[in-house]
This record gives sequence, structure tokens and C-alpha cells, in this order.
Amino acid sequence: MLSTGVWHIEHREPVLLLYGKVCVRWAALDLLLVQILSVALCNSPAARDLIFNGSSFGKNRLDAVNRAIGASRFTEEERSALLALTKKTADLLSARNDIVHAPLVISLSVNGDKIASKLTRISRQGKEHELSIEKIEAHINAIGSVLSDLELLAQDLDLKYDPVDPDDL
Repeated sequence: MLSTGVWHIEHREPVLLLYGKVCVRWAALDLLLVQILSVALCNSPAARDLIFNGSSFGKNRLDAVNRAIGASRFTEEERSALLALTKKTADLLSARNDIVHAPLVISLSVNGDKIASKLTRISRQGKEHELSIEKIEAHINAIGSVLSDLELLAQDLDLKYDPVDPDDL
């Protein structure tokens, strides 16, 4: 029996901090997608509904975004840039799921007088795969790069298609 009060991963603060970064960055992605779809659809409530209610998980959400972008008023160049970024995001999705959803275990090994620990995740097939701090950090950096590019594009689209009316200021 396992008690969450003594669950070994909870006592690994660096791992928890990295998990938090993964979750925060993927949540930021959802907000950027809402922002972009609000401009694409000319309808903020529909964009929010599509992201937060219409698509229950990552792949479906990205497919819905791609369909909306493909049918949008954006130029071919803008659509291509957005679709390239959603492709990068889709490529990161399985790593995100491995980090966030896979059960983790810490394996201990003894080599002479030294004890070493190894962080592993358990796949759906029951296989153990090493999950290093470096791999999690690399994922954080990869999704951060996509977010930066997406944010710049979202700002450009906002300014182009939904300019600020001076009377609103």
C-alpha cells in the first residue's frame, strides 16, 4: 500500500518545481490559442469555448485550432506560420503527457559503497523509462520557445486584425 503522505516524489522539490513549470507553460499555451482564435473567428466567447470546453485533450484541441486557422481570414503566410507552431506543439504533446501523467518511481541501486537513485516513469504498457531532470528541463525550454514564437505572432495578428480604436482609450 502506498501513502501519499510519504510518497517519495513529493519529497523531491526540484521535480515538483519542474512539473509546475510544465503545467504553467501548457496552460499559457491555451491562453495564447484563445487569443489567436478570438482574432481568427472574430468571436472571443467562441474561441474560449473551443479551447476550454470543446476539446477535452491536447491532440483534439490542436486539431480544432488547426481547422479554425485553416478556415480563418489570415493570409497564407500567417496560416503557415501558425500551423508550423501547432505542429511543433503537437510534437511536444507526448513528452508533456509522459511528464505530467505517467506514474513516477525512484529506483535505488547500490554500487559498492554508493547508493544512486534514478527517476523513471511507468508507461501505459508497464515499461519503465528513465525520466531525467535534464529531459524535463529540455521539454520546458522547447515549449517555452514555441510560446515565445506564438506570443509574437499573436501580438502581430491582434494589431493587424483587431487594431485599437483611439476612441476606446
